[in-house]
Amino acid sequence: MFKTLTAVTAALIFAGSATADLVNPLVPTWAGAPGSSSAQWDSFTSADGGANAPESGSGFNLYNFGTGAIIAGSGNLYGASGALNIHVYPAGPPILGLSAAVVNISFAGNPIDTGDVRAFVGPQSSGTEVGSVATFQGGGGSSFSPQTWAFEFDFSAFTLGPPQSLSFFFGSELANSSLDAISIDVLGAPIPAPGAALALGLLGVTRRRRG
Repeated sequence: MFKTLTAVTAALIFAGSATADLVNPLVPTWAGAPGSSSAQWDSFTSADGGANAPESGSGFNLYNFGTGAIIAGSGNLYGASGALNIHVYPAGPPILGLSAAVVNISFAGNPIDTGDVRAFVGPQSSGTEVGSVATFQGGGGSSFSPQTWAFEFDFSAFTLGPPQSLSFFFGSELANSSLDAISIDVLGAPIPAPGAALALGLLGVTRRRRG
């Protein structure tokens, strides 16, 4: 009984005290340049299948389909009584010129499965799964200290193809895993809306006339 109460108390303290931080994230040289896009989450609002919109950037929503998760007082997505099962789905138009991505994930407690962070390019029925190269970036030291891993994806096979949808998948194998923060940088940009494309075309015509 004492051990059970101690474990529950420790879990509650952990869920309320962990902070959302990326520790020394990997920032690609092309991040923020024309032809790239990004999204970042430092806290979360839905633990049970609802959409978590990024706090900066756009183009993706994050979902947890694992059971027994809660949103901690810190804003972390915490698997209190079940493993995390994270899906990041597109929330915008397909990406043109898709060639690379870097995903930074900060977590604490029981670790996410760093060997199984995957991307999926294209439609669900006929798309392609792409694995990542994982690198520990920093942090950790105890189960209460967030650690950050970077995951690099090579999409060069899709660069010259049609615009593509892009999703990401990862999770933990055990309960008591806390997702603190995540950032996504993609080399490739969403195709512009028809009105924007028209405006760009007219702008080009205007510039040519002036020249």
